[in-house]
Amino acid sequence: MQNLLAVVVSYGGSAHLYGLLATLTAVPGCQVVLMENHVGTRHTRLPDGVRLHQGHGNVGYGTAVNLGVRLHLDDHQPPDWVLVVNSDVVLPADTGDMLPKLLGEAPDDAGAVGFPIRTGDGRPGRESSVLPSPRTNAFMTMRGEAAAEARWPELRYPVGAFFAIRAAAFLRLGGFDPSYWMYYEETDLFCRLRSMGGRIVWADEAWHVVHDGGATTGSSPLFHWELGRSAAIYFRRHRDTLGLSWPGVHAAQLGVLAARKLVTGRPAATARALRILRGLVAGLARPEWEPPHRSVWRVVPTVTRTRIGLLSSGAAQGCVESIR
Repeated sequence: MQNLLAVVVSYGGSAHLYGLLATLTAVPGCQVVLMENHVGTRHTRLPDGVRLHQGHGNVGYGTAVNLGVRLHLDDHQPPDWVLVVNSDVVLPADTGDMLPKLLGEAPDDAGAVGFPIRTGDGRPGRESSVLPSPRTNAFMTMRGEAAAEARWPELRYPVGAFFAIRAAAFLRLGGFDPSYWMYYEETDLFCRLRSMGGRIVWADEAWHVVHDGGATTGSSPLFHWELGRSAAIYFRRHRDTLGLSWPGVHAAQLGVLAARKLVTGRPAATARALRILRGLVAGLARPEWEPPHRSVWRVVPTVTRTRIGLLSSGAAQGCVESIR
């Protein structure tokens, strides 16, 4: 039986949180950690077996996962798999029951497993994208994300709401990069996994999860700027493989998107695309720029996130050896 660690990241909880935690604790061999990033939230009622960590502040999604894994390893043996879970996901009981079997039957060279995502009303949700490059971004501008995934299936990766990654691979990679507060953290992780030779496999359509998206983030303009700023961070991290043309291609992509939305009478979507573009430009020009730190969201600064969320190479190597 596979030994799983589910790290659920919350910012103030969600209507689905208790049910999600209850389903995860019922999965054989699954230990559950809840990371609460909102300082003022108190969880007075949780299913038995859930380990709660709070008080670390708004460190973002990826850093919270890193911290949860590190705290778990302080007094537990390393798991076989780390399950990364957003707090507003609904995990159907059938999918939960199948998790140990699905992960246990994953090919040896599979570093991660992605899952189909459905919306609350049963429609296909956004479950994946393709790794950025000048070519894939330009193609998506003309043909769309689904066509890009069909064109480059080897570059397809899961969105961050729900996926499983082998603990050995996660630790060898050093986990998520704490530089990202929101957005691009899973893109960066799967880019590095691919560079390491790890392959992503996908669960059958029958074993889906439910996620409508946006319930834990909302539509604040700050998030749009942060999406652009995170793209700038991603470029700095992967400049050698992306090439110097990528920021220009991505900026043009956002400009085309804004124009399309304007022509079709969607001013709010136009403003969103332009805010992302401004965030990209400002992030490239001012790498030290961190507007979320001074916002109502009280985001923990990057230097502090790195200190508390970085998985040290020595500790990670020891855990990898233990897994072997």
